Amino acid sequence: MSPNRSKFFNPETAPYYDPKEDRRVVLITGGNTGIGWYTVLHLYLHGYIIYMAGRTESKVLKAFEDIKKEAELRNSKLDKIHPVGELHYIHIDLLDLSSIPQAVKAFSEKESKLDILIGNAGIMGVPYKVTKDDYEIQYQVNFVAHFLLILELLPYLKKESKSGITPRIVLLSSIGHNFASYKHFKPEQNKLNCFPNSIYTWVRYGIAKTSEIQLVKQLAVKEPEILSIAVHPGIILGTELYNHWRELPIVKYAANAVFAISDKVMGVSNEEGALATLKACMSPELNLKKDNGEYFVTGGVVEKPSKNASNLKYGEETWDWNVKELQKRGFNV
Repeated sequence: MSPNRSKFFNPETAPYYDPKEDRRVVLITGGNTGIGWYTVLHLYLHGYIIYMAGRTESKVLKAFEDIKKEAELRNSKLDKIHPVGELHYIHIDLLDLSSIPQAVKAFSEKESKLDILIGNAGIMGVPYKVTKDDYEIQYQVNFVAHFLLILELLPYLKKESKSGITPRIVLLSSIGHNFASYKHFKPEQNKLNCFPNSIYTWVRYGIAKTSEIQLVKQLAVKEPEILSIAVHPGIILGTELYNHWRELPIVKYAANAVFAISDKVMGVSNEEGALATLKACMSPELNLKKDNGEYFVTGGVVEKPSKNASNLKYGEETWDWNVKELQKRGFNV
């Protein structure tokens, strides 16, 4: 079924800020391509100070160059031009947890508070691999690294809440969390390695994405002064997340056919895919009482995730186990 675009969030309805008068600071993981690129573009057009945390500086700086050009083009077509924000790079490698405290230190040398944290970066459906930090690769990149980043940045988010502004945490989950909805997977099962990998890679992906939603719901309980929202951006046309499957011998033909059908029936553009994130970041209509812990799907429409993702007991289990595991690895959380 084609998505109902009439319900999609319109970024132009969100407040615009002059960074010289009202410094609104954002940190986003990834963002140099795809929906993250459009997320950064719109935030930049609205006057936000953006720190893009990525692994390869040259790619991020090229994205900044392209974003500035697109922003200038869009502004040239407006009757009223709003001040744009700022774009800054911070190194982070989600495959190396030790890089996360270093990224937070680099951020702290530039800023004293944080308004919005966006966990945008992620991988999907990749072959089984255990990282050097001893997690299944999808679990670490999609969930654990962002969990650690959130814990490290909580003091900067809380500092903004004390000023009367509601800080926000936005995590990009996925409708794919339902791949792990047929049973309750404990967090210690993140290294699930079963045959065939072509099936169980999606279960592992589902475990990671379920964990992200559980984290958001736990944050709503444990940090009620911060607005935390999980997002499914939509089935994105031509997303790079499919690249692994598009290149596999033999399998690629069936995969490309499935992706083509999905794109045609349910697909949205990268910019449309960014709208749910942008609503979670910028909509003035959201508030702590009504929206904390919600799950947005394509365009910013509220839906209910799976029972496993919504279960607060399971979420607490995920939180507690991962805190202990991070502490075992020497992180002060």
